[in-house]
Amino acid sequence: MNFKLTLALIFVAAIAGAVYFLNPFEKEEEKALPRPWFYQVSVDDMTSIGVQSEGYDVLFNKTAEGTWAFDIEGDIPPDHMRWGGIAYLLGGPQTKRDLTETKLIIEDPAEYGLADPHTIVDIGLTFDRYLQFRLGDKTTDGDHHYGQISGFPQLFLIADTWGEVVSRLAKEPPYPKYYVIRNPKSIEEFNLFPTTDDPDSDPAQLSFTKKNGEWVVTDYLVSADPHPVDVSKWEKILPLLSRPEGMKIHRHKVEDRDYTEWGIGDNSLSIEMRFRGVSESGTNYVDGVLLIIGDKSEEGDYYYGLNSQEGSMQPVLLLPAQWVDTLSGLYDEIPYANR
Repeated sequence: MNFKLTLALIFVAAIAGAVYFLNPFEKEEEKALPRPWFYQVSVDDMTSIGVQSEGYDVLFNKTAEGTWAFDIEGDIPPDHMRWGGIAYLLGGPQTKRDLTETKLIIEDPAEYGLADPHTIVDIGLTFDRYLQFRLGDKTTDGDHHYGQISGFPQLFLIADTWGEVVSRLAKEPPYPKYYVIRNPKSIEEFNLFPTTDDPDSDPAQLSFTKKNGEWVVTDYLVSADPHPVDVSKWEKILPLLSRPEGMKIHRHKVEDRDYTEWGIGDNSLSIEMRFRGVSESGTNYVDGVLLIIGDKSEEGDYYYGLNSQEGSMQPVLLLPAQWVDTLSGLYDEIPYANR
């Protein structure tokens, strides 16, 4: 075979192979772009979270124990059922899509409701840094809010559900049940379980219950029969059941959940308030708070306490001694009517 023809065939074969493997005419598959982040910060970097929404505001601070607490006297922690995951949620929501490709700079914030935002969130960070983001109007389909990081011109679409969860922190602060102020009229039952050596078999219990609008009391150590209460005496007690005013947090986190150091155990005095409530769906129900009482503090003005509600972290409470002594004293001086 002609040498030049052989070289030509080899060259054509090489070109054909290259086209087969590297086909430049093949349409490249479009890769889905990753969803952009509105912002993203580490939960460990957060030191405070402030939320303002439609005239309401709330502020949370990170405690020295690494937990979160309301910025109020007593350093009360948020309810763990509602708070769980909030810090991670605020660490950065992924946006639906970034609108900077069609409008690089927000020329008129009022156009998106960002001049008077629906919600403003301030996140304090370590080393005196902070981040603020704003949520403006909803989009026409109602599924998203317009969002902006303060100091930056980019515009984002943020899921409405994310915005509602954040704004609700201010409108309906997630106070734990034992800190919520109850209307005395909503109280349905009050129980005292005295200190005992055998909590499994000891029948001792003093129970005040509302029956047909009238309060009665039952001392189960004596009888299961209820007796009317002295209304004048009971009316002085009932407001105390709204909540223990002046309570504080002694320890935010007890890793091993061993509270014997504070005299709190299964045989401790317990105080229970039961009350009416309405669920988000409008269903009426009866809920309650059970506080387990431990030793008195060294100064004598508080008792250590524990909310019995289940949770990964239950703080050690400081309950005012006068509040505890007044309620527990009912066992020694039961306010029977006509006695």
